[in-house]
Amino acid sequence: MSLHADLLRQAEHLARLEPRRPRQASLRRAVSTAYYALFHLLVKEATSTLVAVPSLRGRFGRAFDHQDMKKASQAFGRPQANQLDTLTGNLPVPVQVQRVALTFVELQEARHEADYNTARTFTRLEVTNLVARVAQAFQSWQAIHTDPVARMYLASMLLGKKWTR
Repeated sequence: MSLHADLLRQAEHLARLEPRRPRQASLRRAVSTAYYALFHLLVKEATSTLVAVPSLRGRFGRAFDHQDMKKASQAFGRPQANQLDTLTGNLPVPVQVQRVALTFVELQEARHEADYNTARTFTRLEVTNLVARVAQAFQSWQAIHTDPVARMYLASMLLGKKWTR
């Protein structure tokens, strides 16, 4: 089993850990773990796609920056006219890529809330919905991962601003 799949299973487990009164700690960890499941899926896919030498993939994986990944995800999640044309060669961004990208942005923001905003209270329904969004993003990614625009999305998450030079 891969790390990202294990993390998704762990998030699902944490979201339903206490059947009657879920602890905020469990719900918050579920949100954070779900985010990292998607983060690690995308990093694994990017390094597998972009780095030909398997022994170097781990080093490249450490180069991914959460903020750069969020900016790329915002751009691919809600593409604006002419914004991505030079990156995609005027190819449209497939709906599945948009879904994955928007889920990444949403989960990163939810993770920040879960990890840093102690005044915020999470409900089990809210958390199970967030975890389910990540599971759906996994399925969307599986359906689209070989598409050229999906690969451009992966590259843009690593290259960030350098990509548009």
